Amino acid sequence: MSNHNQRTLLTGNDAVVEGICCAAGSKRRIVYAGYPITPASEIATRASVVIPRREGVFIQMEDEIASIQAAAGAGLAGAIAVTATSGPGFSLMSEGLGFAAMIESPVVCINVQRGGPSTGMPTWMGQGDMMQARWGTHGDRPVIVLVPNSVEETLLLTYEACELSQKYLVPVLLMLDEIIGHMEEPITIPELPPIPLAPDVEIIGKGHRLHRTGLTHDLERHLPRINPDAQEELVQYLLHKLKKDAKQLVKYETLGAVKDAEVIIVCYGSESRAVRAAVKQAQGLDTKKRVFLVAEINAGQMRIEVERYIKKGTVQGLNLMGGRIHTPGEILEAVESLVIR
Repeated sequence: MSNHNQRTLLTGNDAVVEGICCAAGSKRRIVYAGYPITPASEIATRASVVIPRREGVFIQMEDEIASIQAAAGAGLAGAIAVTATSGPGFSLMSEGLGFAAMIESPVVCINVQRGGPSTGMPTWMGQGDMMQARWGTHGDRPVIVLVPNSVEETLLLTYEACELSQKYLVPVLLMLDEIIGHMEEPITIPELPPIPLAPDVEIIGKGHRLHRTGLTHDLERHLPRINPDAQEELVQYLLHKLKKDAKQLVKYETLGAVKDAEVIIVCYGSESRAVRAAVKQAQGLDTKKRVFLVAEINAGQMRIEVERYIKKGTVQGLNLMGGRIHTPGEILEAVESLVIR
């Protein structure tokens, strides 16, 4: 791990490992279980060197199914439990993420997105996994998804992912993309407090004999109790953990006078870097009605969500299918076409 208070040139994938180490500090054991896959492989490469030096555990599993299950077990044993993957590997982890939610294991899963579907473009970026992150597991379960747009933000959100997973005992997803994972930026690794265990949480192997199951179960002993009443109580409990704090959990960044803007561009991840440059050049526009332009590298996954919540104004999409982000010029051209309308 790099020295604190010193500017260090890191990639986004490197910053993931540094964020994990910040979360653990010198008091918590890290368990990283993963399987190499482009463009996330550098996370495993760095983790395999750094984590054992900190008396943590690095395990290369036989596949992504085993990786997420190993991490889920490590979370119940009190570790900062992490895995990372991309593309098809993320699909393979879907069942395990649902299992981790059901047994309330604090797991952090990093997905460095690439172009898909299927094998797609292993070395090129994409943002096509956003709906999968939210709905990819069968059944209703809680989920927290964080999306960084820089190397520094990747480190900070990795730390926050570890913090939130421990606080709410849920899997937390960190959705990078290939551009963020491989780009290099100089950052200062901050001094952050180690993340403690959630209070009153029983840890397997620390004097407790616990039962955990993916079956519907009671909330006291986690023993199977399969009937409609038990299912209702369990699922509502799992969902309420996040619903009660939804306002605090939802975070976003704005640029410019959003309240008075006629055109509002909604974006996330590496795409926001081009949008930021375009917005600085697109001041003083005038349209007949408010327009929300959702810029993303997929066929319109987040646009659907924006449309659900917009009561006044129209929603338009600006989409590429993967491989690159929009240029600021392309974004400006799209904005100008909306103004002309």
